[in-house]
Amino acid sequence: MNSLVRDREYKKLLADIAILYSNARSVLVQTYWEIGKRIMEQEQSGSDKPEYGSHLVEQLSADLSEQFGEGFSQANVYNFRRFYLTHRIFQAPGKLDWTQYVELLAVC
Repeated sequence: MNSLVRDREYKKLLADIAILYSNARSVLVQTYWEIGKRIMEQEQSGSDKPEYGSHLVEQLSADLSEQFGEGFSQANVYNFRRFYLTHRIFQAPGKLDWTQYVELLAVC
């Protein structure tokens, strides 16, 4: 009986962790959308195309990589921007994880 209780407690622990992980991934996707929004607002002043000669993404990539480590390559920072532009008429989406969105961006 004791092992049965432990088994149920362990399954509950796994389920709780799965929910926490899913929530964290949703927040991360929303964060990337917000980053893309801020980049677009700053770099383009609301237009779809960046100002010619702007190096904002490159500088952000370097500075954010230095401050936070991996995850802010130039390609990723461009993907944040593209992600926002693709989904700007919606609130920050959170149904898919970031990898799935990046794969979908290649099709758009």
